[in-house]
Amino acid sequence: MKKSISRLYFPPLFFTTLPAQSVLDKYGDRIELLGIPFKGPMELCQIFIAIFLFIAFFQSGLDKVIDRKGNLDFLKAHFSDTPLIKIIPIMLLILTFLEIIGSLMLGYGVYYAFVNRSTLWIFYGFVVIAITIVILFAGQRIAKDYLGAADLVPYFILIMLGIMSMY
Repeated sequence: MKKSISRLYFPPLFFTTLPAQSVLDKYGDRIELLGIPFKGPMELCQIFIAIFLFIAFFQSGLDKVIDRKGNLDFLKAHFSDTPLIKIIPIMLLILTFLEIIGSLMLGYGVYYAFVNRSTLWIFYGFVVIAITIVILFAGQRIAKDYLGAADLVPYFILIMLGIMSMY
């Protein structure tokens, strides 16, 4: 059996090295998305983080507008044993406003990044969404919903990575 294996013919293709092009080799210090050049991969990461957060927070804000009564009922039950029970309608209004404004800033920021090649509006959106997450986190901790608070941590880390990539 060993003799038959050693007599197999391997085409030269398996032994030649094909030149592999890295992104740096292909584009230099610039990268393209849909034919639009960007300064580098950091801007591309910021755009994808912004799209991801836009989807999450715009949907959440829209849900708070469309199903306001359901959200109020949920929050009243969630915060029933806390001092925040008295200000739930105001809290819901503030959170809805921050989620929608922050997500719209991110959406506009993606557009602005393609048109003007600047991620300035994405940065503004990251800051508003980070404030929103901090408020949500504080509310979850006050309600002693520690698992709910822990679920917010990956979003916050993603936002912080997006902000840190700006510098």
